[in-house]
Amino acid sequence: MSFADRSADVDLIAPPGAEMTAADTTPSKHSVVERIIPEPDPATRPKLVVVTCAGRSESKWMLRLMDFHPQTLCRNEPDRMTPAIKDASVSDWAEWEHLGMSIGPRIGFVDRPPAMPKDYMRGWVKATRADKLLYAHRFQKLTGRYPEGRHPGLFYNAERIAEAQRVLKLINARHLVCRLLTETDHIPIIHMVRHPGGMLNSWLNRFAPTKGESDLINTQRQILRRIHESDPAYERITGPTDSLDLAELKLWSWRHAQDSILRLGAAHPRYISIVFEQLSSNALELMAPVYAMCGLEYTDAMRELIRAETSRSKDIAGAWKDRLPREYVELVERVLESSLVGRIL
Repeated sequence: MSFADRSADVDLIAPPGAEMTAADTTPSKHSVVERIIPEPDPATRPKLVVVTCAGRSESKWMLRLMDFHPQTLCRNEPDRMTPAIKDASVSDWAEWEHLGMSIGPRIGFVDRPPAMPKDYMRGWVKATRADKLLYAHRFQKLTGRYPEGRHPGLFYNAERIAEAQRVLKLINARHLVCRLLTETDHIPIIHMVRHPGGMLNSWLNRFAPTKGESDLINTQRQILRRIHESDPAYERITGPTDSLDLAELKLWSWRHAQDSILRLGAAHPRYISIVFEQLSSNALELMAPVYAMCGLEYTDAMRELIRAETSRSKDIAGAWKDRLPREYVELVERVLESSLVGRIL
């Protein structure tokens, strides 16, 4: 069975050779606070960017912010259209990039219309924003453009859309991201990190109720057991899996995944970690190094769009503080102790 066939949660397990050991406390050298912002260079702009995270809220917002540039083409969870893009058993990164570029012109069911007029749109489309029709679910069903509908030439310039920077949002692509960080140095990785309190609140209230409790606990227990197999020292921190409840199992596996990506990202020239809650209150400043890393100019028009978007994100980012029970808040604090991810929150 390929990694792409597994559940999103199973992908949190560390692959051999990329474990985050319990004793490793090396801070991330590429957190947004520490990075020196380079001047964006369109001539060396990467063709493809990966946005990764453990949840939808934080990644959806980052994808939206990346969509504020006129030369980006953003795709939300493209693995729904093409599972192979998330398969960590990649043998040829050039082929993987080609696959990522081919996804760009295709419209998936969860994709949203571009946030602004794009350079690859034809003039009349920019003026009328008729492209939004292509993303309407009813239109997609009527025309058969779902799930792999392509941008028709009437709306888009084929040459310009081929040059647009693809931004792919991949949720829980833990294995793939670890390989990207260790085996490539030219693909930008934007790692969105949400406070575990917010992650747990969302997971318990939105995802967990859709699954059987017994099956969910067994799945989470299996995940953590496999982490212990690859990183025995981690079990001394978490304790035996049989003694942990559902929230504990989820949080400990989440911490291991985030710490592993942070550690590997410290050595990657085009990796950056962004905290969702910090971005919600300081997006104008924190997006500067993100755009620069991706070779994108940061314009006044983009700043105006960000100001409007930020006003809607603050409530989402902080909602968990009033909803998460006190015992879970204390659990979150305990899980963050001595972790890398705790250092950037």
